[in-house]
Amino acid sequence: MDDQKKNKKKIVIKANTNVPPKLLLKKDFIIKKNYNTEASLKLKQKETLILTEEIKVNKKIHQNKTNLNNKLDQKIKIASSNIIKLDSNNQSSKNKILTLSNISKSLGGKPILKNISFSLEQGQILGLLGPNGAGKSTLFNLIVGKIYPDTGKINLNGEKIHQIPIHKRAQKGISLLEQHKGLFGNMTAYENLYAILELHIEDKNKIENKIFQLLSYFDLQYLTNVKANNMSGGEYKKISTLQRVCNKDIKILLLDEPMAALDPLSISSIKKFILELRKIGLSVIITDHNFFAIQDILDNCLIIRDGHVMIEGPPKKIMKDEKVIKYYLGTGFKI
Repeated sequence: MDDQKKNKKKIVIKANTNVPPKLLLKKDFIIKKNYNTEASLKLKQKETLILTEEIKVNKKIHQNKTNLNNKLDQKIKIASSNIIKLDSNNQSSKNKILTLSNISKSLGGKPILKNISFSLEQGQILGLLGPNGAGKSTLFNLIVGKIYPDTGKINLNGEKIHQIPIHKRAQKGISLLEQHKGLFGNMTAYENLYAILELHIEDKNKIENKIFQLLSYFDLQYLTNVKANNMSGGEYKKISTLQRVCNKDIKILLLDEPMAALDPLSISSIKKFILELRKIGLSVIITDHNFFAIQDILDNCLIIRDGHVMIEGPPKKIMKDEKVIKYYLGTGFKI
């Protein structure tokens, strides 16, 4: 008996917890075993347990996971490239994509804008800032073509556009998102984007791919089937912006007070969203009366007061200007 106890060996089988339960229930494992007989003990034969099918299952699962990861990586690469179509000749941040020269405009006999000049560079975020009634909305309307200037010129990539109508400027790549305008409330994010893309894309699959690209790049896939009326203020603003980005030849996006009526967290999220737009090469102009709401994402600022340009420059320069502090930021402002 003592000899037999010494020769007995324990068989330890470790369960593979990575194998799904359904697969473990399958009785198609091949087990090879030398039974524990006296003869086998004398011959000192080792017991073997070979779960060959489990090995095959593990290998297959690993391959499936690898294939899935490769597909996801591929989709991410697709989504992060060619989101918007930009002219390769204007990719450099040194190129001036939009130029306004000596623009003046009167409405109802009252001068609104007086000799305004500035330029927007490719891939730049420009802030048109100033108090209410300064002329910011009028300037936006002049850029998109709702109204024409009394004097002065507007050039887009060197082409004069100040005398062409709004729909032709849109075709040339200028899109505007107004403060109180946006989506079709009873339509989902998918449907709102589809409604614009089908205007210039005939293939349904290409439209769906474009929608996937836009939503996935900005991590908004979860809104695909959500109706606009059920979105939060920040979500609504993002999808509205993407709808404008669906412009076939988008070059410049104008955002009219995009932070209005949003809570602090939503404002922070929208600012990150706008920075992503710049990252993919889009040029953005933002109008707002609140300098502090957007100053940290601006490359350049234009402070307008009484129809004139008070100062132009980066935010750091703006905050140090005595006139800006006195007439716009307030005398209690401190850096």
